[in-house]
Amino acid sequence: MRYKTLEDVIQEGREFHLKLSRQYEEFELLAANARASLLLDQLKRREVSMTHTLENFRDDVGEGALHTWVQFAPEGREPELLQRLRNTDISDVDAIGQVAMDIEMYLADQYRDLLLVADTPSAKHALERLLELEQLEEHTLSVNLFNLRDY
Repeated sequence: MRYKTLEDVIQEGREFHLKLSRQYEEFELLAANARASLLLDQLKRREVSMTHTLENFRDDVGEGALHTWVQFAPEGREPELLQRLRNTDISDVDAIGQVAMDIEMYLADQYRDLLLVADTPSAKHALERLLELEQLEEHTLSVNLFNLRDY
């Protein structure tokens, strides 16, 4: 088990979204498939938006909540998920969508797990807001993936 402050959790989330946006952008430049390019552009923009949202979120959360220590176990799967994304066939829209959805579900689960162990009201409130953000992203992604399907 490892411990970190809520501020660390937010910063690591921001850095992860930034890495995702860069990977999606790189793939978008290489994609020959128009649907894949459209999806990758949308994913890139969403990740850039989440990066900025977490920057602003950090500024909106009180210092007490930011300095709350939370038990963070096990070690995050971010490197594994980034590698999985890097190994995805950029012409396969379904595969890209599946990895993106798995990432969103992972992030929501992380915040949900942290919410269960948060011991201060301000930290719980901040984690509830983070969870809501990721759940909204997960829902939006699901709708967008559905709309990209061939009929």
